Amino acid sequence: MTAVQQSYEMPIRELGPQEMHSRVARFKSLRYPPDRYPDSQLPGHARRNYLVIGRGLVVAGGKDPMSAIPIDEGFQMSYVEAEPGNGPMLHNHDTNETFVAIKGRWRVIWGLNEEHAVDLDPLDVCSVPAYVPRRFVNLEAGAGSTMGLLLAVQPGDAPNCEFM
Repeated sequence: MTAVQQSYEMPIRELGPQEMHSRVARFKSLRYPPDRYPDSQLPGHARRNYLVIGRGLVVAGGKDPMSAIPIDEGFQMSYVEAEPGNGPMLHNHDTNETFVAIKGRWRVIWGLNEEHAVDLDPLDVCSVPAYVPRRFVNLEAGAGSTMGLLLAVQPGDAPNCEFM
């Protein structure tokens, strides 16, 4: 059977250029509300949370996440920028949260008493299960920058977040 004659079990969807362009997020155009999270302006917790894909985590007192690609397709994806020494307070999710260090070095901390930690170098990945209290902090910004960059992914269309 040739490629043209091949049959597919999954449906095929045609997607035009205009629809695909609405699903492209340019990092330089991303926006963030400075007060998206209740702790995001406190000393030691200052950071920029850019919601790239999804509608945002459900956080009591949180602000409109200004998603670049506001879709409901089963996951959220965000970038976090922070200067060394900064990251969120201890919090909990009802979903997995997977972190990928992009720029700089990051520490992922977990446990109700923050008793465990692992350091991530660029492109290292840490996946924290649901209901495990966690936080992260930028350790080093990375060459030529004042901020580190971390990628965070959570499954679900409306995952919940609770600060401890």
